[in-house]
This record gives sequence, structure tokens and C-alpha cells, in this order.
Amino acid sequence: MSDTIIFMSAYDITRYSKAKLPRFNKKQGLDVLLDKHHLTYMLLGDKLISPKGALTLSTEYDYIQQNTRFSFKPVKEERNVEEFEGIINSTRFCVKLLHAQSVLADSVYFKIDYFICMESFLVHVGERLFQIDPVIFSMNRVLIITFEVIDFEAGLPLTRDDVFGKIGNYNLLTISGYQYFGEENETPYNGKISEVIYENISDFFFEMVGEKFRAEEYSFIHNTLVLSNEIDDVTKYFCNLISTRELPSPLENISTTRNYEYYPQDGSSVIQKYDPDDIDIALYNGVMLESIKMYVYLFQIINVDITEDMNKLMRNDLYLENLFFAPQIPIETHNLLSYIYKTNSFCHHKEAVKLKITYMTAENESKKNRNAVLLNVLLYIVSLLGAIGTLETLETRLCIPFQYSFWAVVSAFTIFGIIWLVSEYKRNKHF
Repeated sequence: MSDTIIFMSAYDITRYSKAKLPRFNKKQGLDVLLDKHHLTYMLLGDKLISPKGALTLSTEYDYIQQNTRFSFKPVKEERNVEEFEGIINSTRFCVKLLHAQSVLADSVYFKIDYFICMESFLVHVGERLFQIDPVIFSMNRVLIITFEVIDFEAGLPLTRDDVFGKIGNYNLLTISGYQYFGEENETPYNGKISEVIYENISDFFFEMVGEKFRAEEYSFIHNTLVLSNEIDDVTKYFCNLISTRELPSPLENISTTRNYEYYPQDGSSVIQKYDPDDIDIALYNGVMLESIKMYVYLFQIINVDITEDMNKLMRNDLYLENLFFAPQIPIETHNLLSYIYKTNSFCHHKEAVKLKITYMTAENESKKNRNAVLLNVLLYIVSLLGAIGTLETLETRLCIPFQYSFWAVVSAFTIFGIIWLVSEYKRNKHF
């Protein structure tokens, strides 16, 4: 089997907007929406929903052989499973990845929420025409987009040497238009391939919830997974792949089996020395591990951007730290998490979060001090008024003229008040 290049993106919605006016349109059925948005099926839990009907997925894991048996049956008993043969055959990616998830991840920490299979479509990049084969899934509510790029004229997928640098990173290249098979005209578009897929999925969910909520802001990262047995120098290949003179992180094979060698880096990974006749283990394990890597990096990036809610920032930081001590994960996944924890990008973001927590803590203390100052000012004024109220008593019993005692009290309160205000200003002037 030739090289396999999988382009991946992770999207996490950070802000929704609510429709200002109520919608009175009749909500369309899920099967109609799937067909409208060129989606073949949606696998949610044990239910596979398609325009042709619904199926129930049954799984049985063999702990001795370490494989998973999958079977489908129609939800409606009068339907025959042979009617869904084409759809069932297209679920290969889903069932293989579910098996990889059961082997490599603890579902408490890394749970796959759903799968969506989208129809293949064509894109124009410059003068060249490419076919895009996407599969989308959600893990921990983060949308993971995966797609393979095929040269439409040659009918061949991209190879390891076609994806060097920015000109070969199809996560970043801008397309001029896209077109689904069966459509007569191309849709003009000035954006990235992953954005076409993301916007289509976003519109699908927007209509599915009755057009009440729309995703407005999101954070994302991109990643490239390369599987090839023809790479002689992995370090040199990585430098060509990401257009750098040296690797951002040390090269390390985190694989613990003889099935393949797995070398991760920030934004890309290389898998080699796998059985070309049985690439499934290397491919789907790689996709699962890369999804975990992207999730960790994206979660940390989003956390760094929090500027107002310190409690949320600290909770997220503790949650992320806890992920690296997740129980019930195999050594290979543990090796990946340990590797991520030591990378320069993760360490820099970690230091940024610590600095932000320190600053926000000091700022909160400053706000408390300012509130205390205001309270003390009020108490000071009340004390001054109380002192002035006792001057008549001094005049009556001790024959001290009211005018003299009044100015003496005001002068004393003014002098001590100025001294106190200066000291408070010096203590809080940095905030």
C-alpha cells in the first residue's frame, strides 16, 4: 500500500448566539437534514441515522483476542439489513476508530460523542482539482475533522513528498471553490478545506436545533498525520514537512509494539515500519492518538485566552493536569501524554497560564483592597461626624469653645487621613 496522508483539524466552539426573533418554521426531520447537507449518516451512541433509515449498532469486545465485533440491525423490524449494505460498508472508519478508542483511551477522559460521514466533494486549489474524502467525529465535545486529499485527474492520493511546507499543507491552502458530485455548478469559496466542512456541519446543527442557536466564535488547530515506510531520515523529513531547520521538540518513538513506530511533533506526526498489508492498526491508532494530542493542545490554548473568570481558568488548568494522570490507559497513550507534557509549546502555554493566574489573583486582591479603602473612607467620615457631635458636650461641661475644638478635630482627622491615603496609594499604585 502507498503512503497515507490524513489531514486533521480540531474545532471547539467558544461562543453561541441566540436567535433574536422566534422561528416558526416547521423543524425538518433528521433524515431530511442529513440529505440536505450532503451527510451520509450520523452515528450517535448505538444509533446510526441515515436518509434511508435508522440502524442499531451492537458491539462485543473480545479481551483475549483484543478485537471488537460490530453488527447492525434495522430499528424497524420490517426492514432488511441488506437494504443498508452500502451505508454499513461506509462505517468502516467509525467502527475501526471505536475499537482504537476502546484500546487506547479511557472513555471517562476521552469519549467519542458521535460520528458524521460527509459526502466526498471536489475543490479547486489554484489550477488543480482535488477530491476530498472527509469523516467527522466529536471527542469531548470538540469537533475533529479528518480528510484525505486525492488528485482527481490522476486518481491517486497525495504521497509523503506532496505535503512539504505551507504549499503542501492542505489544512492551510485557500481554495477558490468546491462542488459535490452530482451538482452541475461549482460553489465559489475563499477559504480552507476544513472550513468548508466545519461550516457545513455547523449549519446542520443550527437547523437541527430549530435555528435557535448558532456558533459564533471558535478556536481551532490543524494537524497532519503521515504514514509511510519510505522515510529514511525521520528528523529530516519532519524539518521538510513543517519548514524548519530543527525540530521544536526532541524526536521520540512512543510506540510500545512492533506493529509500527510512531513519532509525534507539534502539528504533525509520522508513523512508519508498519505492515503495508495491514495498515488498519497503525492508521486508526494514529488517528485516535492524534485526536487526543489535538484535544489537549486546543484545550490549553482556549484556557490561555480566558481573561476574566479566574475560577474557570484554575478549574480548567486542574482538569488538564488531571488528564496526564488518567488511569486505565495503556503505556502507548501514557507515553504520548508524557511527551506532550514535555514539549516546548505545552510548557510555554503552561507558564502563560500560571502567570495569568498570578496576575488575576493579585488583581483580585487589589480590587478587595480598593473596596476596603472605600469602606474605611466611609467609616472615617462617620467617625469624623461622631467626633464633631461630641464637641457641644465639651463646650458645655469643659467650657472649650466650639470653634476651637471643631478646627482641632478637623485638622487632626485631615492630617491622619492624608497620611493613610498616601500609604494606601503607594501599596496599590501598581494595580
